[in-house]
Amino acid sequence: MDDAPPMIPVTILSGFLGAGKTTLLQFILSADHGRRIAVIENEFGDEVGVESLVAKDGADGAVMDGFYELSNGCVCCSVRSDLVNTLEKLLERRDRFDYILVETTGMADPGKVASVFWVDDELEGRIFLDGIVTLVDAPRLDFHLRHPDTQREAAAQLAYADRILLNKGDLVPDQDAREAIEKTVTRVNGVASVRWTERSRVDLDDILNIKSFTTSRAEQVEKELQGQEHETCDDEHHDHTTHTGGMQTMCVRVRDGPLDQDKLERWLGELLWEQDDDVGSERQKLFRVKGVVAVAGEPNKFILQAVHELFEVYASEERWSEGELQSKEGRVTQVVFIGLHLRKSELQAGLEGCVVSDN
Repeated sequence: MDDAPPMIPVTILSGFLGAGKTTLLQFILSADHGRRIAVIENEFGDEVGVESLVAKDGADGAVMDGFYELSNGCVCCSVRSDLVNTLEKLLERRDRFDYILVETTGMADPGKVASVFWVDDELEGRIFLDGIVTLVDAPRLDFHLRHPDTQREAAAQLAYADRILLNKGDLVPDQDAREAIEKTVTRVNGVASVRWTERSRVDLDDILNIKSFTTSRAEQVEKELQGQEHETCDDEHHDHTTHTGGMQTMCVRVRDGPLDQDKLERWLGELLWEQDDDVGSERQKLFRVKGVVAVAGEPNKFILQAVHELFEVYASEERWSEGELQSKEGRVTQVVFIGLHLRKSELQAGLEGCVVSDN
């Protein structure tokens, strides 16, 4: 019998200074929402005012050095040295919480933070990445995506997200303006769920336990890929990247037959590991990849997930229909790529090169 404690889900929260992250964290640490969430602030985390929250609500105070327990059952700490060490120290008291929320700095790359939860051996088996949530200052989104000092980071935070919260919706009352903002966001990331918020108030069920990186249901991924047909799948030359820092969503379909999993993983490895990190480079750079894949010899649909330089291809719990299995062209592989300077012809050729040969 396996007596190992259940793994703890982790959500990464990103967003520029002024987007409303502090307000959201204060809500999580003080509201009576019935959850035991451990919040890890970034190194500039004094703004949340944890000590004043402890004093105000009469909580137990410090659980250990640098870790504070609030009266609503949540725990808060700051990153003292590096994230891995902070997580390991936090997990020494895992009985105090059942969820972890990691706040990133305003200009941080969420992809690099996410990679910690995929590759660190010390953390493996104890925690898992549930999703990435990006909070956006909606009235200033256009400015952040146009200004050279913030363009790349703003676009990257949108690109990595599974949930995008368009905050300060009360300051964007005009419906046309709202639709324009939503369209811009969708051009950068066409698969993330987008919600409008005011004063950072959000139903926590919308951003926690969303299983974006661990779902075994291909149906969930297929639902996220819906709506890509016109904007990104069928229009190879449609370019909306002028005001999104070159960031875009692009969908590729393969109908010529199932893929060889080994070939697919080799191609993905080369594609992700040989990317250019030069900010000024015009070379293609991928941030997120997500899709449903037909794998040769497998009756079940496979799920493809990639973030930053890491990827996984694994079987879902859902089978292709008998009709799809009987026809070579019946199983369609559909993959969405989110990144900079995407070249559809290269991505299409790469995926098609993984199709199993008839010979």
